[in-house]
Amino acid sequence: MTIKRLAIGAVAVAGVAWMATPGVGSASVGDSAIPRYQHVVEIMMENQSYGTIIGNPLAPTINALANQYGLATNYYGVTHPSEPNYLASVAGSYFGVQDDNQFYCTPALAPTDPQCAGTTVNHTVNAQSIADQLTAAGKTWKGYFQSLPAVVGPLVSSGPGANGPYTFKSPSPANALYASKHNPFVNFTGTQGALANMVPDTQLATDLASGNLANYSLIVPNQCNDMHGTGGCGITSLFSLGDAYVAATVNLIMSSHVWKQGDNAIVITWDEDDFSDQGQLGTGCCGANPGGGHVVTIVIRNHGSDDGSNGTHIVDDTAYNHYSLLRTIEAAFRLPCLAHACDSGVPTMTPLFGSLN
Repeated sequence: MTIKRLAIGAVAVAGVAWMATPGVGSASVGDSAIPRYQHVVEIMMENQSYGTIIGNPLAPTINALANQYGLATNYYGVTHPSEPNYLASVAGSYFGVQDDNQFYCTPALAPTDPQCAGTTVNHTVNAQSIADQLTAAGKTWKGYFQSLPAVVGPLVSSGPGANGPYTFKSPSPANALYASKHNPFVNFTGTQGALANMVPDTQLATDLASGNLANYSLIVPNQCNDMHGTGGCGITSLFSLGDAYVAATVNLIMSSHVWKQGDNAIVITWDEDDFSDQGQLGTGCCGANPGGGHVVTIVIRNHGSDDGSNGTHIVDDTAYNHYSLLRTIEAAFRLPCLAHACDSGVPTMTPLFGSLN
C-alpha cells in the first residue's frame, strides 16, 4: 500500500531544560504517536542513488528487504558531499560544512594544513547531537566503524598525526577503508572525546550477545563495503560487497536475543546519491534544496505493521530526508527535536516506524 504525507501536529511543550538549550525544540503532537523504541540501529551506506539500488540484481538482499519491510520511496540526502550529511543525520544541521575535511579544521588552518584546504567554517561544532540527548536522558549510544584504526602509542586527537577514530584516512590516503568524514561523533564537542563509544564494528556481535546493545547505534561500513569505493577493494562489484555487508549485519541483529525484546528497528539508508544530479532542483525536500539526491531508505521493525502482522511490506511515498529520520528516532526515544529536524516541513516517518493509534 502507498501512504501519503501525514500532517505534523501542533507544537507541544517539551520541558524548560530542553527549550533553554540552543538549537533544541519541542516535539510535536504527531511525533508522540510513534511507539517508544528500545533500540534503533542505523546502517549508513554511501553514494548510490535510488535507481542504482532498487532492482539491481547485484544487491539481492537489499532488494529483498525493501520488498518485505518498509521502503521510503521519496527519501533524500540533504546536501553534498558525505561529511555534512553525517552531521545532519545526527544533529539536524550540517553547520555550513560543505566538504569532507578533517574534524579539527578551521578557516585559519585552511592555508597551511592540507587536510583543511578550502575550509570556510569550523568543523568542530559546539552543538547538541542525538548522542548528547541520549546521554542526558540516561540512554546510550554507540558508533560501530568498520576498519576503525586503533590508538597506537599516545593518543593524538587533533592535527595531521591524529590516531584512532580521529585519523583522517586509514590505512592510507590511497586505501582509505576508514575515513573520519564518515564518523560524525568526532565533529561535536560533546562526543569527540567519547572513545569508548566509537568502536570497531566487530564489537557489535559481542554487544548483541551480552545484551548491551546501545539504545541508538550507528553502523558505518568501510569504503569497500559501503558502496563508496577506495583503493584495495579488488574486482568485486561495490554493489555486491555492500549487499553482503548489509546481509550479514541485519542477520546478526535479527538473530539476536536483543532483537526479540521490546520495540526495535533497523534503518538502512544512504548518505547521498551518486552525484548524477548534483546541484539540480528536485534533488531534495523538507527545506533542504537542492538537497543531496534521491536515495533508498529501508526500515525493518520487529513489532510489525500497525495491523500487527510482523514483516508486512509498507511502501511510503512521503517526502523525507535525514532530518525526518533524526526527528523520528528522537520521537521514538521521547527526545525533543534538534535544529532543522524541528522545521514545520519535516515530517516524522510514522508510517514506517508505526503508530500508537
